[in-house]
Amino acid sequence: MPLKIGMYAGSWPQNIGNAFFDFGAEAIIRKAFPNADIYRMGGAVHWMFNNSARTRFGFLGKGLRKLLPIHHPVNGNSFEIGQFADLDLLVFPGMSMCEEFAVNNGPTFIEASKRGVAVLGLGAGGSLYTKREVEKFSEFFNQLQSAAIITRDDDTFNLFKNSIKNISQGIDCAFFLPDYFKAPKLELDPYEVVTFDAGNPPEHLRKPKNGRWFAHHDLWGPLPKRYTSAKGTLVSDVPEDYLTLYANCETTYSDRVHACIASLAYGNKAKLFSETPRKALFAKIDLEQITQQPVKLDPTQIGLLKNEQIEKTRQVVKELIQYD
Repeated sequence: MPLKIGMYAGSWPQNIGNAFFDFGAEAIIRKAFPNADIYRMGGAVHWMFNNSARTRFGFLGKGLRKLLPIHHPVNGNSFEIGQFADLDLLVFPGMSMCEEFAVNNGPTFIEASKRGVAVLGLGAGGSLYTKREVEKFSEFFNQLQSAAIITRDDDTFNLFKNSIKNISQGIDCAFFLPDYFKAPKLELDPYEVVTFDAGNPPEHLRKPKNGRWFAHHDLWGPLPKRYTSAKGTLVSDVPEDYLTLYANCETTYSDRVHACIASLAYGNKAKLFSETPRKALFAKIDLEQITQQPVKLDPTQIGLLKNEQIEKTRQVVKELIQYD
């Protein structure tokens, strides 16, 4: 009997970059278990219900959301397919080892685990990298009966290694994007991509010009004026559009971690304009200088790390579900 594996994916409108590690995780699973039956299932249903409920409080609710972003009850009216799907394994990737994930997504994994479904965090990482985050996520994760995590950066591993038993080191799944999607060529002259969502890009990157295209990863709700006011801007609900843009560029400049990873994964350069603790995932591939200058992957190094991740995934899953 082939393995039945659920890929817990989503939250793409809030950040299309989430699709990048979802796609990469699926590529890893397909390489590790080529005969498995793989099902993609939504992982943002509870979040959308809870976020919408808080937003309906209006201006006061928005203020409280900033102060208390996750101190709210899980909305009992929503359900996710992963809670009830007949699976051997349910996989979640990305920035999931945080309190928000435990509150919003935790119920799906707890219910699946009670039914005997094994759980794997694949290329998973933290959000804030704080003591509270470690406590709250570990409290949730340790309720699962058969579960393991392969981290996407060593900072996450070191933070959680004493509170989660079955945890090992790995890389971010988005480095596997070329294994998932082969982008078409674009009939354009050489160009750079500027992708900024948290704020405006530096002055020298703001103006439209030949050889420069803009993109935004946040398409949740009406687009703000600054997203639509620059000529040559991509905002799409199709993740492959972004992958095609990044795959064909020379350099990506962004405050989005996964815009940079996509560009790097396809063999191009990237520079990150952010001091988020999540930039720790670049240390694993010796690209700590990504916040100082454009950098490029060593293809030999990333090839070895990818092979290690596939083999580690295969071994961890076999241990979880006693599969030969």
